[in-house]
Amino acid sequence: MLLYLLSTIALASQPTKREKDFDRGAALYKQNCWMCHGELGEGSGPAAGSLATPSPSIVGRLEGKAYNVALRAILDGKGDMPAYSEVFPREDAKRILKWLENPKPVKVKKPTTKKSVGKKPSKNVKPKKAPSE
Repeated sequence: MLLYLLSTIALASQPTKREKDFDRGAALYKQNCWMCHGELGEGSGPAAGSLATPSPSIVGRLEGKAYNVALRAILDGKGDMPAYSEVFPREDAKRILKWLENPKPVKVKKPTTKKSVGKKPSKNVKPKKAPSE
């Protein structure tokens, strides 16, 4: 009986919804890839200029053999690109490639602080005017 109760509690703490593959791929790309490959895979990330070889544009170019080459590059590394097989599994690498088929900007939620929530602006502060042309 105790074993049943413990297993029920363990299962209840598991998430009930799985993140969509496209969304998971977007999140993984944002965490691991955009610095070199750019926000949408165009190869112009902020770290691309520091690489020995140019960072390729990888958006929408992953069909057939190119897909398999890209999957191997993610997992095993290639040139300046590090291997990610120890960071996430093959299925997640496929999710990144799925997102790259038609990437959409990843929405990043800005954290709110307790000070800014519900706080009214001071009466002594004048609103800023737009610069005149």
